[in-house]
Amino acid sequence: MKWITGLTMAAGVVLVMGLVSQAVHGQDKKVVKPLRVGIYDSRCIAVACAPSEWWNTQVREKMKEIQAAKAAGDEQKVRELEQWGNQHQQKAHLMGFGTAPVKEWLVPVEKELAAVAQQAGVDIIVSKWQIDYQVDGAQFVDVTDAIVALYKPSEKTLKTVEAIKKTEPISEDEILKIKD
Repeated sequence: MKWITGLTMAAGVVLVMGLVSQAVHGQDKKVVKPLRVGIYDSRCIAVACAPSEWWNTQVREKMKEIQAAKAAGDEQKVRELEQWGNQHQQKAHLMGFGTAPVKEWLVPVEKELAAVAQQAGVDIIVSKWQIDYQVDGAQFVDVTDAIVALYKPSEKTLKTVEAIKKTEPISEDEILKIKD
């Protein structure tokens, strides 16, 4: 019986020594799964959003406001609304041809992004143009097509999206030279 008690004590000492050794030598590290990042080509999102019902509704509302301002003779309001149109056209060019963020154009589909992330098995979704640093082992999954599909694009829009994927973005300076 004494030998069982001695053996149990010896096993306990060995176990404690092993745990102390692991803690001291850093062998008790947690296994961390690699970060999975969903990335999208923002140009494709801009192209999918531009003809969407969400965007067309906003433009129609602004056009009604312009017509009402013209009918009322409110030149200041007309200038403000025309300036809004020019600014948004320039912004659309920066997003559609360059790498400008499309955050506000994700608004109509933002509630569905969690489902896209879950289906792709990613922890986060970001523009592929906005990654400034990444840890070793980070995994990237392209979710562009899944997000584009949320806008219910036409076949023509899908063809444009595919064409854009095959081109490099244009610099902001070059885009700003574009005149409508």
